Amino acid sequence: MLQQTRVTTVLDYYPRFLERFPSPKALASATEDEVFKLWEGLGYYSRARNLMRGASYICEHFDGELPSEPDLLLQIPGIGPYMAGAISSLAFDRPEPAVDGNCIRIYCRLHALPLIPSEKSTYDEIYSRVSKEIPKDNPGDFNEALMDLGSLICTPKSPRCNLCPFSGTCSANLLGKQEDFPVKKPKKETPIEDHTILKIYIGEKTLVRKRPDKGLLAGLFELIDLPGILGSHEVESWLMTNLGIKKGASDIRPLGASRHVFSHIRWNMLGYEIHLPDSSTKSSKKSTATNNDLTTRAETLGKLVTPEEYDQLAFASALRAYR
Repeated sequence: MLQQTRVTTVLDYYPRFLERFPSPKALASATEDEVFKLWEGLGYYSRARNLMRGASYICEHFDGELPSEPDLLLQIPGIGPYMAGAISSLAFDRPEPAVDGNCIRIYCRLHALPLIPSEKSTYDEIYSRVSKEIPKDNPGDFNEALMDLGSLICTPKSPRCNLCPFSGTCSANLLGKQEDFPVKKPKKETPIEDHTILKIYIGEKTLVRKRPDKGLLAGLFELIDLPGILGSHEVESWLMTNLGIKKGASDIRPLGASRHVFSHIRWNMLGYEIHLPDSSTKSSKKSTATNNDLTTRAETLGKLVTPEEYDQLAFASALRAYR
């Protein structure tokens, strides 16, 4: 949970998650929708999916017990070198480096190393240096100290060098060039996508659909998402074409604009709330095209759910404004 998410955010999620899934066996037997619901709001849902895959692997290959050896930990889906080192040192007192962005930044500043954090050669260099210095006694404390030093004092911007225990021997500090290390890779311009979000009610039910199993926000539920920023007349045309609604019969209410920034892309969104009568009512005959059942058409686009079912579904945080 703490990968790419702040501690303050995780604090509320962690105890709830552990209460429901106290062991790898409990997590491995859960459904994806159930796990996603408890994960809802943390983002980067591939982490939750990897947790489930990892739990299944642990049950299948290690009798439900997490191994302590780094080589075995690396066999588990979702666990990379940093996590393997963190688990080995923090949970099992093994002298294994846990090299993350904080660790790389600290060592680059301590030794004025002009390295780019994202490059493999940088990781290898820092891993080698930490391996030589990590103590055999309390290696977890050593790694955790680096994590805390990097997150609280040796921060990417405006480091608090006056509070740092290494300020007198840090090469970057002595040079007065703390923010020059590590070397910053030029940022690419973030691509922008436009989306129109339709929250469609048919009677008391809401039309939702599940995103594909692969790609952005994989496996999460969403409202109807149309490409581009559409005006109400364009939305009405879409309803006429896809749901058989007669012109002028739709109750379309604007929900305003919103945006969401992912790690690699930005969504600009415009939302509408749309109320349509249930096809089982007499009034629906005025709204649907001849011989076309509104509910049947809607279920070719997604799934109609009751308010109670709606509350149990895991949605992407990007749609929070329209939930």
